[in-house]
Amino acid sequence: MTFTKPLSSFLGASMALALQCAPAVAANTQSPDAAAVKAVTEQFAADLAKGDLKAISRLYTDDARLLPPNDDPISGRAAILAYFEKTLRPDLVGGATFDHYEIYGGENAATSLSQIRMLGTKGQVIERGKQMIVLLKQDGKWKIHRDMWSDNSPVNTTN
Repeated sequence: MTFTKPLSSFLGASMALALQCAPAVAANTQSPDAAAVKAVTEQFAADLAKGDLKAISRLYTDDARLLPPNDDPISGRAAILAYFEKTLRPDLVGGATFDHYEIYGGENAATSLSQIRMLGTKGQVIERGKQMIVLLKQDGKWKIHRDMWSDNSPVNTTN
């Protein structure tokens, strides 16, 4: 198996995210606002189905960070929008579905874990993976602060 990035950078990013999530997960309780937390991810899916990437970017905090697989972190709402304009263009992606939620946290911070299926323009599944997001409540609304996902597609071992 060949890794495109050193394993140490993956482990470092994973550890950093785990440390940020520790207070929410350590409570080991469902978030009292689980439906509202889940609604953020469902809004992401609805906006993606409409091809409204600007609306998706508004689901993130100003200082949000994406941690995409096999790529460097993407920091800030403007950079996140630019990343999505390259990777989630309506001519490439037709939507997404999320399920098997686990939501932990408190009144102002939460962690959501889910399974994700990215859909092509004809509704076919083009990618399966897992997502972990850390959300913060800002001005009474849940916003995505950290977003990390994996791709369960087969690993390409040929170079």
